[in-house]
Amino acid sequence: MKHWPLAIKIWFVFAALLLCIFLMMASVLPYLLKSFFTEQTYAMIRDSQQQLNFLTDISGEGHIEFRDDGGVGLKRNLPTDQAAPNDDPADGRLEKVQPTGYMGGPAIGHLLLVEGKAYFLNSDRSLPDSLTRRLEQEASGQLTALETNAVKVDGNTLFYAISKTSNGGSSVLISYAWSEYRNEMTGAMFRNLLLLLIAFMILSSIPCIWLARYLSGPLARMKRQVKRMSEGNWHEPFESGRRDEIGKLSLAFDEMRQRLLRQDETQQALLQNISHELKTPVMIIRNYAQSIVDGIYPRGTMEGSVDTILQESDRIMERIYELISLSRLQYVSSREVPHQWFNIADVVQGTVERLRFRRPALHWIVEPPSWRIHGNVEQWRVVFENLLDNQIRYAHRQISITASVDESRTRIIEIRNDGPLLEAAMLKDLFEPYRTGTGGQFGLGLAIVRQILTSCGAQIEVSNEQSGVSFRLKLAKEDRE
Repeated sequence: MKHWPLAIKIWFVFAALLLCIFLMMASVLPYLLKSFFTEQTYAMIRDSQQQLNFLTDISGEGHIEFRDDGGVGLKRNLPTDQAAPNDDPADGRLEKVQPTGYMGGPAIGHLLLVEGKAYFLNSDRSLPDSLTRRLEQEASGQLTALETNAVKVDGNTLFYAISKTSNGGSSVLISYAWSEYRNEMTGAMFRNLLLLLIAFMILSSIPCIWLARYLSGPLARMKRQVKRMSEGNWHEPFESGRRDEIGKLSLAFDEMRQRLLRQDETQQALLQNISHELKTPVMIIRNYAQSIVDGIYPRGTMEGSVDTILQESDRIMERIYELISLSRLQYVSSREVPHQWFNIADVVQGTVERLRFRRPALHWIVEPPSWRIHGNVEQWRVVFENLLDNQIRYAHRQISITASVDESRTRIIEIRNDGPLLEAAMLKDLFEPYRTGTGGQFGLGLAIVRQILTSCGAQIEVSNEQSGVSFRLKLAKEDRE
């Protein structure tokens, strides 16, 4: 699935979600619907019985008369002025009881038990005799006034309610209805819900497709731009016009593009500067060597001319060493190097003693920390060599090295010089590779410093102070040997 297009994934998730909902509904909904319509059927049966209470609780208005045809009628004693002209007022009026039920609901039948005889109050008298006797027995053993129950008959379910009356204590009204109504309503509603769910799944594909295109469109554009970047086209910006996660991703890609563009420009400048810096000493060495072969000494003596050749050779070696150091550090930054416990003060003091003679006139304030740290001695020596070489190059009169521990127990080594302040634009990118420094000098020393410190879990910051420039090395909390 991880290799599918985004549109297919989104639609698949929606379809799977709807399918799960459908399966849950298919397993649970029929029982819920059957339970609901069963309760409705019982409620209709009880309501129908209440409509026939006048047969079982007459209270003196008349009496029940059972006709010869097996039907049941009610003979009411009505006043003379309400009696029909053709009826005998003394005998009252005989009314035939009509079958009861609900329009659009289940067909409800009624069975009246009076003094051991069964009378159907509706035209449907198809209840089996065995079922009729079972109902009579159940009614005779009933203790409460009203009970509801159900019974299976030839695969069908009969719902019924047995109600005892107060008509002499011997009348029982049994109302019943078959389960066809419940089953039909359950099936019809389930089919309608199924069709509704299918229609919803079909209609949901439209917003799914729109959402997939809405999400995948910017990603496709970024993919094309990244491909152009891989071909060397750095100048087309990433512009999505959005503020969501895709917009933030687009901004991150654009920042990467700008960073790569600056790095590409600095690499081009590096090639030009390196070619210039190597070309000049090589030409000097060649000219001096050719002059010596011809018996001419440009510096007046053989020793002076050879010293110039050696100095220019050192310049070449310094540039080559910087390039090799950066390349080596980038290669081994993700690999383990041998670590050991050592005193950082020894590394600082040793580096100062080796480099201070480059400018003997400088005043040094050295207060190295007495910390023992766990790391690679050679890497830390390179860090202080490159930093102090930078300080010696730009300091006017003084360089200071101090140590402290802040409130969060972070160990700080601060190296200051009283040289010229750095430009604001240079502060941001001072530790970037191939960065041109003040005065146009091109070096990799500070980039190497940051590469080493990052691999050691340390940080370096630079800031302008009133008296010059300050470099702060922030080490992790105090180690335990």
